Amino acid sequence: MTAAICVVGRKNSGKTTLIERLLPELRARGRKVATLKHDAHDFEIDLPGKDTWRHRQAGSTTTVISSSSKVAMVRSTDRETPLDELLRLVDDSCDLVLIEGLRRSACPKILVHRPEVGGPPGVLGEVWAVVGDETPETNRSATRIAANDVKALADLIEERLLGGSVQAPAWNLPALLAEASRHHGHICPGQVLGVRMAILGCERLGIYEPKSSKRLITFVETDRCGTDAVQTVTGCTLGKRTLKFVDYGKLAATFLDSETGRAVRIVARESARDAALQFAPDEIDAHAAQLRAYKALPEDVLFSVQDVRATLAETELPGRPHGRVVCAECDEGVNNGRELAVAGRTLCRACAGVPYYQEAEDIVTTQKQKSEAP
Repeated sequence: MTAAICVVGRKNSGKTTLIERLLPELRARGRKVATLKHDAHDFEIDLPGKDTWRHRQAGSTTTVISSSSKVAMVRSTDRETPLDELLRLVDDSCDLVLIEGLRRSACPKILVHRPEVGGPPGVLGEVWAVVGDETPETNRSATRIAANDVKALADLIEERLLGGSVQAPAWNLPALLAEASRHHGHICPGQVLGVRMAILGCERLGIYEPKSSKRLITFVETDRCGTDAVQTVTGCTLGKRTLKFVDYGKLAATFLDSETGRAVRIVARESARDAALQFAPDEIDAHAAQLRAYKALPEDVLFSVQDVRATLAETELPGRPHGRVVCAECDEGVNNGRELAVAGRTLCRACAGVPYYQEAEDIVTTQKQKSEAP
């Protein structure tokens, strides 16, 4: 059964906030984590009038709703469901279940303690850590962890419950460079930088198998060689709507974990060019020096890295088109809110006056007018 630990404490002590901060830290370490929330009172997740609510009102004891991205189940019970039954509902591929509540279960506990909301509640089982600025007298044997030190808490969970930290898989740089070369048509310094940039971005997010993951969305800022290399490593593509092109003319990319919301932007340093010449002064030209050096120089010499926020509108997300209209002028279909409203009419961007192309007949007419001009 999946390993589990309970986060317990008084109401308003910060249990949910702690879990929100702990999840990205564990995910960045390569852990797949599920959560379980225990509610001491009854709860309702169906909105009155919705289809699943109507199913249950009509007598369904178990209602399942599914889509292309998630599945939910509501099952009526006449008793408190034992923890072992709840844990069996969790995907077997998960490493850990973080439970909010269930302070009387047999699972180990993390106690969130804030004296201003009251003393610690009665807890059964072992308290491994107390998160807060003070340790209650009843829990002196527990490890005290500062409220903002989620790294220390993740270390404790991994060491005591998960058998130590995950060993990140090694990236096969020569194989990735060879794949990038086949995809792009040749190997060049930009390809090397793009491959290493993508590896670094994935590592920072804890995504070690990006091609099989549906979590990664990548924003690229150039339409040159490095972008093909980033696509090779990540598996992100325009067709899957996981590759976004933002034309800044920079060898840079932002990597977004769509599940956790974490994002990191990585930029190739301009100084890397000079560093390459110093690394390989014996090479006959700058191109050869860069090609050799970019494979070996440390990441901090090649790139600058910053944590960022990158948000996507509903119409930018992967999946089926979010709405479709027909242009009132050319009668062509337009997906995902790309239409424009002009004088009360719904037009595509070309018909609205911002085309990137011109009809061939218009080109011939324009050329003829120019030739006939006095």
